Amino acid sequence: MLPMAYFFQEATDLNSSNTPRSRWPLFIAASVSTLGGLLFGYDNIVISGAIGYLSRLFHLDAAGIGWAAGCALLGCIVGCAGAGTVADFLGKKRGLALCALCFAESSVGMLFAANLNQFVLWRLIGGVGIGAASVISPNYIAEIAPTRVRGRCVTLYQLGIVVGILAAVFVNMLIQRLGDEAWNISTGWRWMFLAGLAPALLFGFMIVPAMESPRWLMKIGRRDQALRVLVEVNGAEQGRHEAAEIASSLAVEEGHITELLTTFRRPLLLGIMLAALQQISGITPLFSFLPEIFRSAGSRTSDAFYQAVLVSLINLFFTLFALWLVDRAGRKTLILAGTSVQFLSFALVGWLYHVHGSGLGVLIFVMTFVAGHAFGNGVACWVIISEIYPTKVRGRGMSVAVTALWLVGYLGNQLFPIMQTRLGSDYTFWLFSCGALLTIVLVGWLVPETKGRSLEEITLFWTQGKKREHYQPNEGLVGVGRGKT
Repeated sequence: MLPMAYFFQEATDLNSSNTPRSRWPLFIAASVSTLGGLLFGYDNIVISGAIGYLSRLFHLDAAGIGWAAGCALLGCIVGCAGAGTVADFLGKKRGLALCALCFAESSVGMLFAANLNQFVLWRLIGGVGIGAASVISPNYIAEIAPTRVRGRCVTLYQLGIVVGILAAVFVNMLIQRLGDEAWNISTGWRWMFLAGLAPALLFGFMIVPAMESPRWLMKIGRRDQALRVLVEVNGAEQGRHEAAEIASSLAVEEGHITELLTTFRRPLLLGIMLAALQQISGITPLFSFLPEIFRSAGSRTSDAFYQAVLVSLINLFFTLFALWLVDRAGRKTLILAGTSVQFLSFALVGWLYHVHGSGLGVLIFVMTFVAGHAFGNGVACWVIISEIYPTKVRGRGMSVAVTALWLVGYLGNQLFPIMQTRLGSDYTFWLFSCGALLTIVLVGWLVPETKGRSLEEITLFWTQGKKREHYQPNEGLVGVGRGKT
């Protein structure tokens, strides 16, 4: 796989020392994180192919369709809320193993869902896994990866999400073609969920040989093991240097949740804001209802599934583009550029619905919207929120931020069918376009750049209140808000 080889070669070349580094520990850790993202993407988006069929099986109205599509996101909120505490106390590996269990149980349970309530129960369990993985997976790889390639390593997690989305819409398309409408309504949609069992089992097996986060090991006093991991990944000289930095940072952190409300209040609020803004432009309801959106624009059912696959391929391509860019252009730059594309794209989608334009035009601008998300907020948001919290409370800080992400995503899924019914598709997409515009304004005004700084340097930025002039924009953190820190 080219992206993996690309950044692992660079990781091996970092900071030469006499002690050789092995690529395999980092490769395995990044693979685990990527598989966590893949399952997140698959389980979250597989509903897009199933929703039309199960809504007819269970005779759902607009509110019921929104509930069926969005109930998993309530599980995500629960998973997010508890994931940080689980990861901080049990470790990242055990936390990810629990996520794998949730994914597997949910996939199998769908075979036996006899009514809407049983369907919701299994989706909630899967949602807990999605929500917990969305906190622990990027947290895990951010705490292991060398500074210079950390952005790309966390971007591999987002790449996993994108591959999971592509896998979900592709599997949906293949299963939808296996039988007629009646078969899909009774059985086909269940197979769409069951197909997620294979990556869930692979995820569980890959966790076994993976290393534990060195920062978590250091935090609980297992310093020899932490140093061993750091040396394996970075080499002897750089590994000892990072171990000293981590120890120094931990010495000034209390590890109490109250630190997030006092010393680290600003990164806490920034993380919540970034996570919510990633969803406010409508990316989750777009993917959750993708074939239905194309059907409403005039596409036949079979064509709508093909178009969903095409959109997911665009998502994959531009995520690979972001993998190359994120440690070069910086996180903030990507968010501003990508969200500008999203703003224009959904404004034009709304206009096409308003004038009853062509379905081809809707497809084109949906693709450009997804491209903007893929190389912008889809990648950079996860990177930033995995970086800005101190080690002792990183898991809980990310839990709070990602809970906001899933809460806004749930509201989007729940309200999307109702908005289309009451406002029309044109005003629905215009509202999402306004959400993208709000993101551009707030990110440009408030969010610092974190490119090129170690996690401990970022923590130091918050605790010592360094002035903007101490960090040049092309070197690391820049000021927050109207040119001031």
